[in-house]
Parts: sequence; C-alpha cells; structure tokens
Amino acid sequence: MLYRFFYLFSLLPPMLLRLLSLLVYWVLSTVMRYRYSVIFQNLSRSFPEKPSVEIRKIVRQYYRHFSNLFREILESASLSENEMLHRVRVINPELLNRYQQRGRSLIIMLGHQGNWEYLNIVPKYFSFDMYALYKPLSNVYFDDLIKRFRSRFGMKLLPMTQAARFMLTHRDRPQAYFFIADQSPAPGSRCCIDFLNQRTLMFEGAEKLAGSIGAVVLYAEFRRSGEGWDLAFRLITEDPSATSPFEITRTFGKYLETSIQERPSDWLWSHRRWKHTPAEVA
Repeated sequence: MLYRFFYLFSLLPPMLLRLLSLLVYWVLSTVMRYRYSVIFQNLSRSFPEKPSVEIRKIVRQYYRHFSNLFREILESASLSENEMLHRVRVINPELLNRYQQRGRSLIIMLGHQGNWEYLNIVPKYFSFDMYALYKPLSNVYFDDLIKRFRSRFGMKLLPMTQAARFMLTHRDRPQAYFFIADQSPAPGSRCCIDFLNQRTLMFEGAEKLAGSIGAVVLYAEFRRSGEGWDLAFRLITEDPSATSPFEITRTFGKYLETSIQERPSDWLWSHRRWKHTPAEVA
C-alpha cells in the first residue's frame, strides 16, 4: 500500500512534481532548516578556505539538490524501463564488459553523490548479474518500499550481513557488487584517511572482500546531465592482492573527494559523517 501511494503521486503531471520539489526545497531550507547546523559544519570543515557567504550558498544549492532527488525518486516509481534508460546514461560500459568477458568479478565503490538510487536501472545495460549491498531498515514497511524501488529493473539486493558469505560462495561466477562506501563506520574501524581536510574513518569491507574473491575494483561517479545523470566508471585496481593495506580505500576516498570538490552540492552533507573520532591513525 505504501508503494502504491508513492506510485500514484508519481503519476502527477511533471509541472506539479516540479512545484512539489520547490515546496520541499522551501520547507527544508526555510521552514525546517533541516539539519542546517550539521550541513554548515560539515561544509565549513571540508572547505576551510571558503568564506561563510560561499558556504551558505552551497547549503542552499544542497537543499535544492536534495529536493530534486526527492522528486526523481518519486517519479521513478512509475517510469518505464525506456524512460529510466533516458534518465541514466552509462558512459563507459565497455570497461565492465571487458572484465566480465575475462571471467572477473567486480566490486564497484561509490559515495552518496549524485543520485545513487538510480543504480536500479544499471543492470539493463549489462548481461551479467549485479548486486547492491544495503542495510535493511528496522521498519519492515519502509524496508519493503526501498527494496521495491531499488530492484525494479533487475538490481539484486544483498543485505550487508550476508554479503561476505554470498560473495565467497559465488566467487567463481563473474558478477558485479555495488558498495556505497562513504558512510560512517563503527568507531573500531582501523582505516583512517585524509578526506575533505579531515581525518576520516572509512569502511574496510569492500577492500577486504576484493582481496578475498580477487575482484577488480572500480569507482563509480554520477554527474548531472540535463534532466538526467551520466554514470562513469574508473579503475582503482585490477589486482587487489598487490595493493598495500587500505590503498584501495584511500584511492576511493581520493576519487570521491575530487568528485565532491568539483560539485559540492551533490554530496549528502546532511549525514553526520564525522560523528566518530578516529581512535588511532592507520
């Protein structure tokens, strides 16, 4: 029923959906000032060279981006496969196909940058299975809603607690696994990198699993293009066993940092990313 509610809203005329997006922007930025202190603090610490007036401008741009994400996710409840393929263009699919033809599995790392929910259409560009790791929600109704959105076009969802066993069991079958790898890990994480002018704890799971299954590791980046998004991939390493500890994660952090610096408003600044202080430096 919850999905049907979103589906019916998604059928509103595009003009009304845009007005709804503007309303959401106004409520977030002016009425609620949604997590304003968190967003402003995160931006100020990440860009210490920028004056306050520029930080406030990015905050407004972020609220606009966030409200557009709301509209795009809502619209996607009823968009057809062809319409979604027009919304998301994969720039270099040949990179993934090359490794798949060699029988290599892929671990694809990305951040909460651009519209990561549009990963749901990416399997339609490829002939092999694709999995997105996710953390199930405690509310079963919203968990079901998220799963419906993310699996509409063939993306398979893999709970994080089951990922390691599944990937090791299927290591001989070339598949792709998407890791949104920029969330704040538990305080016990040993991987700490320089990221956006701050010492930052990072998840180690993608790097560890890449070494365990011998997967090629790629970075994925969304860039807005007109009314849709371009998705491009970039190699991190073909041989994770030849990398030093945390090298893969540091490279991912460097690539993501560059993406954020180029388009600051497109990252998820309202997340309490630095809520844990590194206990030790890796």
